[in-house]
Amino acid sequence: MARRLILSVLVTLLGTSTFALAQQSEMTMAEYQARLAACRARQAVADSAAQVVNNQIAQLREQIDDIHNNQIARINREVLDLIDADSAAVRSYMAELDAVVQQLRAMRQLSPDQIVDAREAGELAAIEARLADLRKSKIAALPESQQRIRTADQLIQELQNVQRPAPVVRRDQYTVERGDYLWRIAGKPTVYGNPYEWVKIYSANQDLVGENPNLIYPDWVLGVPRNQAPGTYWVQPGDNLVEVAKKVYGDASKWTSIWNANEDLIINTGGDQGTIFPHMVLEVPQQ
Repeated sequence: MARRLILSVLVTLLGTSTFALAQQSEMTMAEYQARLAACRARQAVADSAAQVVNNQIAQLREQIDDIHNNQIARINREVLDLIDADSAAVRSYMAELDAVVQQLRAMRQLSPDQIVDAREAGELAAIEARLADLRKSKIAALPESQQRIRTADQLIQELQNVQRPAPVVRRDQYTVERGDYLWRIAGKPTVYGNPYEWVKIYSANQDLVGENPNLIYPDWVLGVPRNQAPGTYWVQPGDNLVEVAKKVYGDASKWTSIWNANEDLIINTGGDQGTIFPHMVLEVPQQ
């Protein structure tokens, strides 16, 4: 009996809860729809207000541009009166500045190698000299002139900063045969065709060969440098450490940096602080 009573109460409670949840669900949906409608109405009002503000901003910008242009025109007239220049002279001057800017932009379109070549040939210096002459004119005080001069200065700085790209390091391989030694290997036509360049092979393979460049073994694979890698210097006939320091650093006193970085190589090939040999590949520490 008690069990029936409990079951009856549970069924009643569950039925009431289900009805309440269903009712609550329906009210939540209605509430959601009402809120959505209110949000859309507020959005429409905000959009309308934003459009009004945007229109006002556009009008203010037009007014500012008009004031700015009028001020520029007034300043130009005042400057022209001060420098006593007519419109024809100004047009001619502006054309010269435009030609300088155009020339610089054309150079900027070249490859880095071509830019460096042009710079080393003095072309950029010639343009800078031309711009320097144009700066001396009283017409350079005009705002339009200043704008063109600033553009030219920026382009010149960009061109001055262009560096020649580092060359791709090329290195062949040579497998040591029985009876080979570095002098013989360097003299082979397929290698250098010059036995005196054996020191170049030794320089590139010092870690493998060790202290004695006369001792190599069959089946060793040696690197054969084909061009100068960044951060290195290939010794030329007549070079010494002082001369090399002048070439790579522009400062003869820095020869000790090169000696310290290459002491083992120089000594193992028979040199010393006063003697280095052509075809050595020296490491050049960055300063």
